[in-house]
Amino acid sequence: MLFLVMLFPSGPLKIATIQKAHGTSQSVSLTGYAGSGWKAPDGTVNPTITIPHGELFNLTSSSGDGVNHEFYVDVDGNGQRDYPIDPVADTGSTTLGYFAPGTYAYYCAIHPQTMHGALTVLPPPGSNFAITPNWWLSIIVHGTQSGSTTITVSSVNGFSGIVNLSPSAPAGITTALSKSIVSITPSVPATTILNLTAGASTPEGKYAVTLTGSDGTGSQTARITTLVYVADFQLSGTQNLPVLAGSSRTDTVGVISTWGFRGNITLAVAVPLMGPRVSLNTTRVAITPFRFAQVLMKVDAVGIGLGDYNVTITATASPSMSHELAYDVSVWSEPSSSSPRPVIDPSQLTIVGLLIFVIAVVMLDALRDRRRGKPSQPDLETWNPPPSQV
Repeated sequence: MLFLVMLFPSGPLKIATIQKAHGTSQSVSLTGYAGSGWKAPDGTVNPTITIPHGELFNLTSSSGDGVNHEFYVDVDGNGQRDYPIDPVADTGSTTLGYFAPGTYAYYCAIHPQTMHGALTVLPPPGSNFAITPNWWLSIIVHGTQSGSTTITVSSVNGFSGIVNLSPSAPAGITTALSKSIVSITPSVPATTILNLTAGASTPEGKYAVTLTGSDGTGSQTARITTLVYVADFQLSGTQNLPVLAGSSRTDTVGVISTWGFRGNITLAVAVPLMGPRVSLNTTRVAITPFRFAQVLMKVDAVGIGLGDYNVTITATASPSMSHELAYDVSVWSEPSSSSPRPVIDPSQLTIVGLLIFVIAVVMLDALRDRRRGKPSQPDLETWNPPPSQV
């Protein structure tokens, strides 16, 4: 919670009133049912939601009947969802922002007949006016654009008069108002535009910008959360890149603008000694927020030993802005697919074949002799030679 004290010249009857700054939040949880309405955790259907002015409205919504629901606040009061006037909350947790004092209707954009209720924003106590940023978040991008938000100054308790506005920002953020003095009546609020610009050396991050208003009797302070980004670029590619030994492979390196970057980028490749040969089809590209670049990288692994190699692509837009994309190039080989050697040498196979042929011939000849009644060979145990003749 942030409090800011400001002293103003005042007469005997004037007492300075200090109002709580914007920045705290009111959290609400609702479950949607198309047939009955929005249900609060305590079981109340289409409950009246009440939040103090200057607090962010954070809503967590879900579906209780399996049907899609879309919560929105009808700021302009016409009973319809009007983008971007009527803030909408997606399923889940959403910050809808700040609301000027008053009573609004909320609905489900899909089932408005049954799902609707009232949102009451209480006016700041003891004040004649209320300062309400139309959007609670402002984004600044270096070198490409300024952040801006519309500020509404509305009357409280029938006040008519002049309100002086003064912005304040941390170092590195420059503020400017389209109007620093506004006139309001109960029926006619005033608006001014708060412009925010980041310096060239302002670090990225989250900043709180305050806007203080005074009517001479009291003051009120609103806060706008400001995010600062630097226009930049990023690289993309297939960082794990296997390459078959003795072959080559290509990959596409993307060079993409982020946060509105536009300009020329130079690319270079770093390869380890004895590593694969790597080349780019170009070393200079130009990109814009609407036009990215693609660079073709070729990795040649012919004559390269097996293993893992670190290849780095460095892209530089200026001495202070560069990014690297690291590749893990794995050179590998396929398992051998040649036929196994024969168990018997072909020359030995010829000799074996001849032996089998000879044995077959001998066996066939013996079989023929048996069929003719002649022994195929002498039986040394039973054959007696004929007596010799005298």
